[in-house]
Amino acid sequence: MRCDSADVKQLLARWDYDPDAVDTYGRAMEAAMGHPEARAVLEHTVSVYEVGSEVDIRTVLAEMDSFAAACGESSYTMRMLPYLCLLEPARMKYAAAGLEEGIYHDSFADLLWKTRECHRLYGVWGSFVAVWFYRFFALQCFALGRLQFERAAFKADAPLGRGEQVINVHIPSSGPLRTDQCQDSYDRAAAFFGYEHRETVPFVCDSWLLHPLCQGLEEGTGIRRFAADYKLLYTIDDPSCADLWIIFGRAWNGVPSALPEDTALQRIFKARLLSGGSVGRGYGLYLRKA
Repeated sequence: MRCDSADVKQLLARWDYDPDAVDTYGRAMEAAMGHPEARAVLEHTVSVYEVGSEVDIRTVLAEMDSFAAACGESSYTMRMLPYLCLLEPARMKYAAAGLEEGIYHDSFADLLWKTRECHRLYGVWGSFVAVWFYRFFALQCFALGRLQFERAAFKADAPLGRGEQVINVHIPSSGPLRTDQCQDSYDRAAAFFGYEHRETVPFVCDSWLLHPLCQGLEEGTGIRRFAADYKLLYTIDDPSCADLWIIFGRAWNGVPSALPEDTALQRIFKARLLSGGSVGRGYGLYLRKA
């Protein structure tokens, strides 16, 4: 398998990567290709994926971590390399499945969004949530316009049956939540997953966007408009505050007084933490008329 900095540049040209990110990934790829063990892992990953077998992505990512020091790169950067090697094989799989180029482009734009998030939080081009990406390569999760979707089992006892098949919604950090774009995505998802002739389409979302704290925002905000479609079924407390980095643009260090208060959302969540309250996620159901 051949993959150097020029190949990386060509692969990423479909998306709007910062030139410094492209250079970083290209440099890291050449270092990995020059490391016999790292190269072997990348080549094996591609061969397993191309024949249609399941890639043990957690093991692959852990192995890339182990090569970071020898390659002179952050483990966050190294964890992106297997995915870069799989971008072209994935494009071929999407085409073979009859999926249009736009779905491939929008789905794998998630690597770009999370590359930017990693740089914003840690000053490193890479990803600190790299295990997430594999669902796109496995043709399980797809971006259909503004939102991302995958099949899932219903995780409540009512109003649907527990385990009933639903469409799970993910919201990438690709920009504002505009109602028209979200509604277009729901329409596309209904057709994509074969629900266009059903009376209703069951969408679920498990996100901090549905947490009751967000109801403290002004009604016309994108978050409020998005959440308004969903019936909140329950909340999930998260003592680890795993999603706070999304809200505050920095890693959570356990000190709420140090968090910024630049937006209404930040002020609401910071006040809750300062009062000793919990934060977390909401699980909601949107029964959309087809």
